[in-house]
Amino acid sequence: MSQSRLEKIGTVFSRVTLLVKGGAMKPDDKPLWYDIYKAFPPKLEPRFDRPAPNIAIKDIFYQEDIIRA
Repeated sequence: MSQSRLEKIGTVFSRVTLLVKGGAMKPDDKPLWYDIYKAFPPKLEPRFDRPAPNIAIKDIFYQEDIIRA
């Protein structure tokens, strides 16, 4: 039906695709994001074993933060 319940096997998109193809989910009941994800897939497939990018996170401070603090 939807492969496995483990988050390590398949993505949410692949599971929903199999549910729709298998008839377990009606095409009218598919999530709102499904068609958008299908039309504009990400460059890299979201997987649990992909390492996080090593990007420096910038500190964002506004003048209002000093007043609030």
